[in-house]
Amino acid sequence: MKSFYGLFLLLPAVLGAPKIPTVLNAARDDPTSTTEVQDGQTGTLIVFPPQATETGLKKIPDADHPFMAPGPNDQRGPCPAMNTLANHGYVSRNGITSFEEIVVGLMEAFNLERVFAANMAANNMLTRGNPFINKLSIGGVSPHVPPLPGKIDGPETGGIAKHGRFEGDASMTRADAFIGDNRNFQENLYDQDILQLERFGDDGPEGNDTVFNLETLIAMKIQNIKADQAANPKFEFAARRMNAAYGESAFMLNVFANGTTKQATLGIINSFFRDQRFPDNWFRAAVPVVAATNGATVAELFSGVGVQPGRNNDEGVYVADPPPPAPFDTGLTCFAYWDQAQNTPGVLVNTTGIFKKNVDLLTGIQFSISGCAEEAPPNGPSDV
Repeated sequence: MKSFYGLFLLLPAVLGAPKIPTVLNAARDDPTSTTEVQDGQTGTLIVFPPQATETGLKKIPDADHPFMAPGPNDQRGPCPAMNTLANHGYVSRNGITSFEEIVVGLMEAFNLERVFAANMAANNMLTRGNPFINKLSIGGVSPHVPPLPGKIDGPETGGIAKHGRFEGDASMTRADAFIGDNRNFQENLYDQDILQLERFGDDGPEGNDTVFNLETLIAMKIQNIKADQAANPKFEFAARRMNAAYGESAFMLNVFANGTTKQATLGIINSFFRDQRFPDNWFRAAVPVVAATNGATVAELFSGVGVQPGRNNDEGVYVADPPPPAPFDTGLTCFAYWDQAQNTPGVLVNTTGIFKKNVDLLTGIQFSISGCAEEAPPNGPSDV
């Protein structure tokens, strides 16, 4: 069905490298002041790591990063990539990580370009972490990640598994939070994904219909959305979640594919999704993966799936959301950026000192990659 959104082109997501605001390139103000205390917590100035110098084809994991299954007190969550990084020690194995650790881990293990990697870290840190002390749980609530100073966003930080702000419905391998387990791998949901691979997949070294392609991903997302919309009376697929969900799918082709063959085979995806470990004889991409590459696949998914951002009404009928205000009405990317700001706690704007510097850095990264003409500051509710 054609609609206002159907006319959108995701140009900011697919054209060139992001423009980096001066605040990200310039030295931080008062660089000698790297820590301060607020409400009994010691804040740490977040540093934006430089682009990795070694950016070619490389076998992953290396000898310094063997697989180790998580222990009972280690945090794991809904993101297979983050779980895999933790299981191999590219981020802290206990699942409590920092902005810098995530960015460096994504660059080293997956060869993500640093701004692309930093945007992923920034979204999660701002919505479900503690950007003052620079800590984030890749799973759920942890005593190692205290609430924000003054509990301005409620009595706890939820970790990236907490539903609503960033984590959302229509996952490939997790249930919607309202009706099931949104944190752990669900074999029955993955089985439904594999049915689409058997219908649309390419032939490869593992046999017929064993290589994921765009047609398979489109069919998977259609199936995910239809099944969850019917089963979940509170189903929501807002712009921020749609962009993230399609981005996760695009990751399969652009990041999880073996760098030597550029194929995302069933065995490779099984390893990342089910086992949460790097596949045997797996090589990262031969050149850094930039946001524009993944954004191009997101655009194709948006067009192929044909669903507009929206949610179920009280009668269980899916209704499209109204468009965002100008100038954020130019495409899904800007709509998603604006929508994410409306779901990032607005109290972050009123922070001070190192806390404020960290927030400004993280929101600046989000803006730099959005391609939007105007910045959207955090404007969402607290304690949700």
